[in-house]
Amino acid sequence: MTAKKLIALALLGALLLTSWGTLLSCSKGGGGSASVTTAAGDAAETEPEEVDSLAARMKVSDGLENTDFEGKTFRILGDDACLDYYLMEEETGDVLDDSIYQRNMAVSERFNVELDAKVFPEAELTKNLKNSVMAGDNEYQLFAGHIIYAGMAVGDGIYYNWYDMPFIDFEKPWWSDSNVNDLTYKGKAFIAMGDFALTTIDSTYAMYFNKQLAADNNLGNLYQVTNEGKWTLDYLANVSKDVYRDLNGDGKAGTEDLYGFIMWARSSVNTFLYAFGEKLAKQQKDGSIVMDYYNEKVINIYEKFIPFLWESEGVYVDCAIPSGGNFSTMFLNDQALFYPTIFRFAGTSLREFETDYGIIPYPKWDEAQDEYYTMVDGGHEGLGIPLSVSETEFVGTIVEALNAESWKRVVPVYYDIVLKTKGSRDEESVEMLDRIFNNRIFDFGYVYGQWGAAFWVQYLVEAKSSDIASYYEKNHAKYDQTMKDVFEFFEEYSLEK
Repeated sequence: MTAKKLIALALLGALLLTSWGTLLSCSKGGGGSASVTTAAGDAAETEPEEVDSLAARMKVSDGLENTDFEGKTFRILGDDACLDYYLMEEETGDVLDDSIYQRNMAVSERFNVELDAKVFPEAELTKNLKNSVMAGDNEYQLFAGHIIYAGMAVGDGIYYNWYDMPFIDFEKPWWSDSNVNDLTYKGKAFIAMGDFALTTIDSTYAMYFNKQLAADNNLGNLYQVTNEGKWTLDYLANVSKDVYRDLNGDGKAGTEDLYGFIMWARSSVNTFLYAFGEKLAKQQKDGSIVMDYYNEKVINIYEKFIPFLWESEGVYVDCAIPSGGNFSTMFLNDQALFYPTIFRFAGTSLREFETDYGIIPYPKWDEAQDEYYTMVDGGHEGLGIPLSVSETEFVGTIVEALNAESWKRVVPVYYDIVLKTKGSRDEESVEMLDRIFNNRIFDFGYVYGQWGAAFWVQYLVEAKSSDIASYYEKNHAKYDQTMKDVFEFFEEYSLEK
């Protein structure tokens, strides 16, 4: 059993000792202590309350020595939309802001370093990183940027192999299992997923449902359906088809009507391929990766799933870019039984939603599928080490510490408090959040495949076509060449060059 699994079991035991009432009352956790706050999260009368799960996290060692780096600056190159996730100049009273500040202070004071960040629009990040690496200026010590753009730049030779960095331990719980199981090719990985990148949490896809509409349509307990493994595409199709109501009486389907299932068909639709148990890239026993994105099951998925979206009266889909907000508005107006979108929706828009709602995973392909899976929206951050870094022990230490302290201090606040307390309404939803989060897939073929086969579901939905065979014939050569180039780079990479 791996060290990560042992830690997970220990924390699970701690969580089982923690009552649901205690979890609901948690505020920020510094060193394992928290505060009691109001249900709305407002600053109110508080009193200390020890929380076992947070205390257990704080006791997990990062294995790092308390090295004095004599005031060195550690600079992050990041997304301008995420600056507050990197740096917080002072405590603001917001539990998430304060946990980020406390994380940074813990690392800064322990190792005597100055933390800094320089941010750019997501599409400009890798260009700035490449310029820095080519100049050899050692300006940045950590890259945190849009995962697709990050993957597209791998062939530029601007990232260190994570396995060449000292003190990085992917067995620790602050690193995703996908780093080893999906993103490593023959002992090499250039982009990693760690808890310092908080967007890997808030951009995770889940399925929201309106409890009142579920009751009106006699659906019973959807949590029980999910736990029994019966929440499948067939189940979704069956319960959605008869929900439609022409609310405005104009005789045609539109954004003012009621539906069983609504979806903005962009990244949320691509997620279904992963939810149905497929990945584009599959790691082999020898550490190599084989592309397997066109097979009998994939063909069946396209031929069944896309007609469901366009031919069922109970489903409303739109692919237009300006339409994204329409679907959130429709769900908030009680016009949809089911709505798939990211975790951030729970922590923001749904806080003021008066109707009771629940959260479950995306459905499985069929009941034989072993588990429910999901993916993270492509706009999330991936982490990379610039190849120009000159002091690897310094960089490895601070990167490991930042991810560890994020897992200990920030994630419990973001996840257990911001999402669970403010963003979900019942204990079952909280259990589902855990289940969803633990089954995220970061696919090699998605991360390094540019805008290729991972997006074919979206492209065919936009075309209202399920003819994957023809699409494959027209497009696979380009994607195959992209992945061939990536594999060749992994094969040829060496620090000795």
